[in-house]
Amino acid sequence: MSLIVLMRHGEAVNNVKHILTGRTLVFHLTKRGKLHVQETCEILKPMSIEAIYTSPITRAVETASIVGENLGLPYTVDERLTETDMGKLTGMNYFDAINRYRDALLAFYSGEDVSSMYGLENFNSIKARVLSMLDEVANRHKGNVLLITHLDPIKAVIQHLLKVSADVLLRMQIKTASLTILSHSSSNYELLAYNITSTIRYL
Repeated sequence: MSLIVLMRHGEAVNNVKHILTGRTLVFHLTKRGKLHVQETCEILKPMSIEAIYTSPITRAVETASIVGENLGLPYTVDERLTETDMGKLTGMNYFDAINRYRDALLAFYSGEDVSSMYGLENFNSIKARVLSMLDEVANRHKGNVLLITHLDPIKAVIQHLLKVSADVLLRMQIKTASLTILSHSSSNYELLAYNITSTIRYL
């Protein structure tokens, strides 16, 4: 049995300001975000990671650079791990978007196509590209693999495995620099844990 570890990027300026960035707005890791990534590296070190893949988005690549340096591994950029295209919601405050477009976001997490009205990427499309990535690395690597990505791709994997509702997905928190761990045998995956991070961050 091998592991596929999904890591959300470290805290970036947009996370502090609660901005929905989509794919087009560029934000860098904060000082605290870099520290959180370093802390997560200490969790990763005993896991014998043999390969790192990352989203092309700046905050994810910066995260991959820190992790790669700590683990002594290069990283590979893969578009399938990229951020959600937020369409017309790009640049909005997260809480304003929840208040104004809650029904649209619930429809999004239900897999409904809301692209014509809001330009949001289809959640099923996110799920398909991430699952494609999982299958590819599961077949390519015999050891444990790290995938550095974003909030919705991780939620898509959790939804696929646990079949949780749209309302649960909307309320679900995935901390920056946290780990979600899957075991796999062939293309069968099991969720072992999610939101793993240093315990002090929960206080």
